[in-house]
Amino acid sequence: MNKLAILAVDDEKIILDSLLRQFEINFGTKYIFETAESAEEAFELIDELLDQGVKIILIISDYQMPGMRGDEFAFHLRDKLPGMQVILLTGQITEKLALEFKDKNIFFNVITKPWDEQDLTRIIRNILNNVE
Repeated sequence: MNKLAILAVDDEKIILDSLLRQFEINFGTKYIFETAESAEEAFELIDELLDQGVKIILIISDYQMPGMRGDEFAFHLRDKLPGMQVILLTGQITEKLALEFKDKNIFFNVITKPWDEQDLTRIIRNILNNVE
C-alpha cells in the first residue's frame, strides 16, 4: 500500500509547527505530514515524495508567500498533480476573493487565520474520506 501524505506550505514556521502539532493530535501517524516554507520548496518536496512512491492526498497552502502566491502555486499544481485538493489557509485575503477562488475551483476550501482547529480537522477528515 502506498504511503499517504499531506503537505502544508507557509512561509511562517510558527504556522507550520502549529499545523504539525494539530495534525499529530488529530490524525496520529496514519499519514505523513510534510511542510515547506515556499512554493519552490514545496515543488521540490513533491518531486521527492513522488519518487519515493508516496501519494500526496492534500495540500494546505498560505496565500501570501514570497516568490509565488498561493493561487499561483495551486494553478501550477494542476499540471503536476491533476485533481489535487488544496485548502487555502490565509489571513491575507478578502471574502470576495476567497469566494472567487472557490467558484473557480482553485481551492477546495478557504480558511482564514487564525483558524478553528475543529473546523480545519473536520474539513481535512471530509477530504481524506473521499480520496483514500
